[in-house]
Amino acid sequence: MTLKTLPREFVISLAMLLAIAVSVRFIDSTLARTLADAHLARAWLTRDLFRLPVLVVLAYAALAVGLAHLVARRPLPRWAVAGMLAGLALVVSLALVENVLKPLFGRTIPSVYLRSGRGGFHWFHAGWPFQSFPSGHAVQATAIIAVFWHFYPRGRWFYAATLVLLAAALMLGRWHFLGDILAGGFIGAWAGVLVIRGWGLIGPALARRRAT
Repeated sequence: MTLKTLPREFVISLAMLLAIAVSVRFIDSTLARTLADAHLARAWLTRDLFRLPVLVVLAYAALAVGLAHLVARRPLPRWAVAGMLAGLALVVSLALVENVLKPLFGRTIPSVYLRSGRGGFHWFHAGWPFQSFPSGHAVQATAIIAVFWHFYPRGRWFYAATLVLLAAALMLGRWHFLGDILAGGFIGAWAGVLVIRGWGLIGPALARRRAT
């Protein structure tokens, strides 16, 4: 068996896991210190604006719209399907990250590491300042983008640019290390893929049920 015969998702996932491990082991600390020394827009990027659950609110709203269509047995427009699935991917993946993975890994956030020099993983430590890995911001963004990447592929350059800018903002604001962002992106993307595949199985059945 060669790489060419392996499923594409497996190869991409393996590459992402390797990138996360390399980043955590060799890149994160040095990159965080380098960006901190640059002092680029940190005052703005650390505002409480970044704490507002805007995407979460939009996710619940999109879910409500989609479920309302399903309950009323009305045809779901493409935008409603995309919004509903993006909302579902976001809610599920964010719940996994916030309630399971962050307390499990307990990684110190960059701002504390840069101030005290004490970082790393503190297993089974919940709450501040052990909320760095994986990045909840990255999970939310990639969960949405993974779905829209499928439904609206013409915007892929915009989606990619958005993710790059978000990653830069999270690192410059000392919210997350690069490895945190890669891990959050990995989880959010897989959440998007899974809800799309799930909809591919149940969507046609629901459409037939509405027609009867």
